[in-house]
Amino acid sequence: LQPARGALRQGVIFDLDERSSAGSTARAHDIRNASVKELQQRFLVDAAQAERVTRIATRLYAAAWPEASAEARRELRWAGALHEIGMMVSHHDHHRHSAYLLAHVDAAGFSQNQLKRLGDLALGQRGSLRKLDVQLKDETLLWQLLCLRLAVIVKHGRNAVNVKALRLARQGRKLVLSLPPSWATEQPRAVFQLQEEAQAWAKSGLIELVLA
Repeated sequence: LQPARGALRQGVIFDLDERSSAGSTARAHDIRNASVKELQQRFLVDAAQAERVTRIATRLYAAAWPEASAEARRELRWAGALHEIGMMVSHHDHHRHSAYLLAHVDAAGFSQNQLKRLGDLALGQRGSLRKLDVQLKDETLLWQLLCLRLAVIVKHGRNAVNVKALRLARQGRKLVLSLPPSWATEQPRAVFQLQEEAQAWAKSGLIELVLA
């Protein structure tokens, strides 16, 4: 026997086992899901809006990055569920408040690194992409952020939108987002914001986003 300066706590082993089981068994329990719900309640998140954004973000992500791992898909769902927790602090620049809270909050089951990733997604949900230049070198986070940003734009009116009417097709680094003809008249603000979004990604040089 040799003494060690650190220790791997028993709870860590159980936590890792639960995460592994959650990815392979439908009935498995992942404590992080409970933590997300608790955070939504604590920060008075608009759960209906969070669900709308999450639903379309995950749908787009499945088309943009079908090879994504189960953990990456869960991560995007959690980011969608919590992207507005900063509203509790202020509506102005709420994405920055959301990022700070997620990076510093205590949430059972989440590592500090994963909370930081959720914070980065919350920070990047709107505004310039420059603030995440380093993080966007991560291919997984890149596609997660793209889909979250698109979902936030589409759901900006906080009302029901037929997500099945949207189509996203990917060819390498080029993505084509197809919108129904009725969108131009029914959702003029969303269309304008999507055009701005395409320009933002063009400036970044990371992705070519085309609206059809």
